[in-house]
Amino acid sequence: MSSAVSVDGGSSSPAAEVTTIMADDIPQAQQSTVMTPPPPLARYAAYFDGPGEDSAYQAARTQREGNIQNAVAACMTAHGFRYEPFVNDSSLTTDDTVVSTMILSQSVPLLSDRRDVVAHDGYGIMATPDEQERAEGMREDPNVVYQATLSPTEADAYSRALYGDYNDPAGTAASSCMGKAIAQFPELNESSRKLAFENEFSGIKRAVIDLVRTDALATTEGMGLNPAVVDLNAGWESCMNTKGYTFEEKDPVRGPMLALDRAVRTKPDGTVGPLRYGVLTSDIPVEEDSLLGTEPERLVALADFDCRVESDYMTRLDAVRVSLDEAFILGHQADLDRLTEAAQSW
Repeated sequence: MSSAVSVDGGSSSPAAEVTTIMADDIPQAQQSTVMTPPPPLARYAAYFDGPGEDSAYQAARTQREGNIQNAVAACMTAHGFRYEPFVNDSSLTTDDTVVSTMILSQSVPLLSDRRDVVAHDGYGIMATPDEQERAEGMREDPNVVYQATLSPTEADAYSRALYGDYNDPAGTAASSCMGKAIAQFPELNESSRKLAFENEFSGIKRAVIDLVRTDALATTEGMGLNPAVVDLNAGWESCMNTKGYTFEEKDPVRGPMLALDRAVRTKPDGTVGPLRYGVLTSDIPVEEDSLLGTEPERLVALADFDCRVESDYMTRLDAVRVSLDEAFILGHQADLDRLTEAAQSW
């Protein structure tokens, strides 16, 4: 199972006894926990990648995306606005790698199974948001940042020029700068092996994602809203409440991810930054949007650790996941066999 937290080898001293630790001594935080041993669906994880994409198709797709962005920039300039051609590196994070990672892991922040290590490391530290985005091939859209500097009237005109009238999208999207650019450079011929594989097996991939996720996007078909997991999370949250930690988030799935989010928003002085939805990353102070390795952050992690121990959290969570995996395989064996064969032969 995932590394089940325990007090073996660790101090049972109160969380308040945590001392100041140099951030350089703390490892990088991990927002998921790899299941050990792997869950039943793990034997299919690699096959969700399917066959490799044709190099010629990759090059053509990249060129098309660049052409669209250049056309949008020229069009927006003609409207009197600034627009920077913007393409993220989608090759670094694909839907396939996301599926594989979700199959092999639980969406639960990684903690050591030793209390003394958690007292030293907490959840770990995080790169700043900008560093994380660069590492993932992602960056903040400079055009969104630019639009935010405009007056409300100018920002509205900018949006209409770029995407069309939001009050009449069906009638105006095609005549917008983005619509005209996409029409000028239409979709590529969908003949690649990779795309054919995606079209063929998108249903089973979506079903697996819905099964395994334990985050705010969980569905009633999967474990996130499974009654046993709901009860487990309720017990964990009640334990955290008794330690002075409450959570404002309205996520349907509760659990340790809320504690990590709380630690991320906790400043070095122990105060907690507000929940921020729809706010540019660049407008959020780093101490409210990253783990810096401070004592208040580590106190949240210690409380999470203790509450996981109290409920045998990871062992019970993994047991639900294994049970759901086994039932899923029985119900989808034919589709999984077809996917495996196709991934090896296409």
